[in-house]
Amino acid sequence: FGGVIGAFNCQGAGWNRQEQRFKGYPQFYKPVSGSVCAKDIEWDQKKEAAQMGESEEYAIYLSQAVRLLTVNSRSEAIHITIEPSSFEIFSFVPLKRLGQAFKFAPIGLVDMFNSGGTILDMVHSEAEGETSVRIQVKGAGSFLAYANVKPKSISMNEVGTEFEWLDGAKLLIDVPCNEQYISDL
Repeated sequence: FGGVIGAFNCQGAGWNRQEQRFKGYPQFYKPVSGSVCAKDIEWDQKKEAAQMGESEEYAIYLSQAVRLLTVNSRSEAIHITIEPSSFEIFSFVPLKRLGQAFKFAPIGLVDMFNSGGTILDMVHSEAEGETSVRIQVKGAGSFLAYANVKPKSISMNEVGTEFEWLDGAKLLIDVPCNEQYISDL
């Protein structure tokens, strides 16, 4: 349901043969700066992902910064500076236009490195001017989606559930652990 870029700053550490462990060398600790964009993802590695690379808009979740933003295909790259011994995971999810004015992108369970990997399936439908989205999620934790319109209601495993809609686009749902470890939203 999206692509992932991991940016890591591992400078200043290495395997010390004498001590038989990883050792830090503070004199080499330096921040690393760079930029990422949707075109950096190798969308063509899987046939089903190729069309994601042609999307006009993306929702991007930065896991360590805990930040959700949107970009279009003409946006400048996202600039970042990563401190020593730290990282950032960028989850790029194509924004889907559903209905007249509804934009949606499922990010997944954000407690996981590959949050999009927790999404097993997503289908949407429209009836009588109402748009509904059904998502199957594997795992437990905080589910995040980009939704530019506040949902009227949300059900989990066919039971109404609470949700948070923040900053006019962040949809958060707590997915508890269950026996099957799979939930239908």
